[in-house]
Amino acid sequence: MSAAPADVGRTSHPAILYFNARIVDVILGSVYRGWFLVRDGRFQLVEEGDPPAHVTLDSDSADSLPEAAGSRRADLAGAVVHPGLLDIHMHIESSLLTPRRFAEAVLPWGTTTILQDPHEIANVLGAEGVRWMVAQSQGLPLRIYSAVSSCVPATTAPLETPNALLRPDEVGELATLPGVLALGEMMDYHGIINGDSERTAMVNAGLRAGLTVEGHVPSLSGPDLSRYIAAGIRSDHTLMNPDKIREELRKGLTVMIQEKSLTPEVVVTVQRLPDRSRVVLITDDVMPNRLRTGHMSRIVSLAGELGWDPVDAIASATIRPAVYLGLRDLGAIAPGFRADFVVCDELLHFPPRSVFVSGAQVAADGAFMPAGFEGAGGNDGDGSPDGHRARPPLVRFGVTRIPESYFRLMDSDTECRATVRVIETNTRNTVTTLCERRVTLRDGVPVNEPDLTLAVVISRAELSGTLRPRGTVCLFSGLGLTDGAFATSLSHDTHNVFVVGRSPAAMADAANAVLKAGGGMAVSTGETAVTAGDPASDRRREPLLLPLPIAALLSDEPVAEVGARFDELEQRLRALGMGAVNPILLLTILPLTVSPFFKISDLGIVDVEARRVLPPVVPE
Repeated sequence: MSAAPADVGRTSHPAILYFNARIVDVILGSVYRGWFLVRDGRFQLVEEGDPPAHVTLDSDSADSLPEAAGSRRADLAGAVVHPGLLDIHMHIESSLLTPRRFAEAVLPWGTTTILQDPHEIANVLGAEGVRWMVAQSQGLPLRIYSAVSSCVPATTAPLETPNALLRPDEVGELATLPGVLALGEMMDYHGIINGDSERTAMVNAGLRAGLTVEGHVPSLSGPDLSRYIAAGIRSDHTLMNPDKIREELRKGLTVMIQEKSLTPEVVVTVQRLPDRSRVVLITDDVMPNRLRTGHMSRIVSLAGELGWDPVDAIASATIRPAVYLGLRDLGAIAPGFRADFVVCDELLHFPPRSVFVSGAQVAADGAFMPAGFEGAGGNDGDGSPDGHRARPPLVRFGVTRIPESYFRLMDSDTECRATVRVIETNTRNTVTTLCERRVTLRDGVPVNEPDLTLAVVISRAELSGTLRPRGTVCLFSGLGLTDGAFATSLSHDTHNVFVVGRSPAAMADAANAVLKAGGGMAVSTGETAVTAGDPASDRRREPLLLPLPIAALLSDEPVAEVGARFDELEQRLRALGMGAVNPILLLTILPLTVSPFFKISDLGIVDVEARRVLPPVVPE
């Protein structure tokens, strides 16, 4: 196992004695009035009550308290102090940000430590993608630990055209990179329970390297769940319900609860547990617009609103995830622990008044403070360490224009009838079902079917070579689109280009905008723009674009800029009829070939449970 991320700025700040604090004890589950001394980036003394009178004055006298000699004093005036929040299952790439920009976004909300699984960029660039993300995560004020992605590609079944391969024999080398603690979520649960040799070898390689093996169990129970866990899996973060929580805990898993699983029923179940030490809170995926208003803070606050005891909710985002990962000096305000803490006016009051990592202040009143880590070495002018802009992996697509004809369901130019398979979506979550319908097609597109939307996945391999005359176009219902199209080069987990829309013309506009930018997300309305007084100027309105030039996945712009453009895209999608709570999150998961129950790939409709590909048109 590799060394932990460096304690940046650890010795750059004087000792400080903080007093008149309400300290959150996440071990015994209480709040007490107390004081603590921070020196060399760690808590040295943590005590109840008031410090000796002579060490709260300006005098340096500390005859009975030698550790406090030469320290500064800080009166917290009754503020709440709790450990920095840990997010131990997440993917930085889902924020569309580079690690340094992600750190700037989440530190002001009290997140001080994360475990990233860079499986998005790994599915594009393989081991090199993991190395790049780990390298970009070093020297930042946010503690970033990493996992070696286990499923590159997402499944061993021939369900799609992958872009990269990460082999078991690469795990040992990647495990030596700084801060690598885990083997990322084993999403191919069918491969494990069916004894797939490649997936089993991947898990065994992680175990040999001393890594925690993360799980992904959306639908297993009974003996199949037991077989999966027995392979070495330690956790699950997928959609939870009360029965699933009880079974997984009984079988020894750590249950990770993300926002979509936080329901009143789940909270009641958790609160009734006699032992909650294996229950932790995580984010998994957070899009950039939502990072502007919270991170782990949102999950902890929502848990409290639903009836989860506030101190216990904080424990599930601090000491419990730290124990799970074996981080013995993180997650509590206790002697010898690293001084990562937040100061709030009240329990679950975010953003915090201030945030500290290794005793250095990194945020205040919702704003990032790069100067708090000036001892970290050089920076590029905005507080980020040198080298974090260096050599980003850019993508240049060989194909830069796709014709409208590519987005037709069939080649026929005449009207005809056909039986088609339709993937059914809902507005609540990403679970999908399948049905068959009899439809009328004109020019290869359904007519008089207002609830049907065209969709196609185009592999990066095809976009780097020769484009087929027509893609494998499928149909979705329930998305709500009444016009326009959406295209993205970030589409979980293989990240081929995904295009969905109401017409081939709009789909071509959106897709071509993404390709021209070298990656990104685009919304086309399908409308035309006419210059006033000049009808001859009729032209297609330019799609709204969010460029993602790094591996066609990420931007190195600040979260305020990326989040604002992302908001514009979602607002445009809602104006075009989409009713999903998080439209882009839903759309980018529709090509995820391990997500229940039916998804789309460049080969057709994926039956996830049966691990097979179905053609979109039923043969007559």
